[in-house]
Amino acid sequence: MNEIPKEAVEAASEGLKAIAHEIRLTVLCHLLNGPMTVSELQDATGAEQTNLSKHLSKMRLLGLLETRKQGNFIQYRIANPAWEDVINALRKIYCQD
Repeated sequence: MNEIPKEAVEAASEGLKAIAHEIRLTVLCHLLNGPMTVSELQDATGAEQTNLSKHLSKMRLLGLLETRKQGNFIQYRIANPAWEDVINALRKIYCQD
């Protein structure tokens, strides 16, 4: 049996820690539908603007999100499509219709 590289396990663990917060996970679920601005995410999540901005900043630093300036607004989107697969898997498990 092939051994799993320690670096891969550590990277996966850090990534899962990064999304293991209610606000961050909620943001990622909403971003599955496409890019959103801070105000749109605030409306969608119900989070306070300062708290939401803190989480968005952290997810950007961790490489989960990327931004794009759209006129006067900054849109957030999921940086790596592989994370969309992870969020969709969690959605299937925990958010069944």
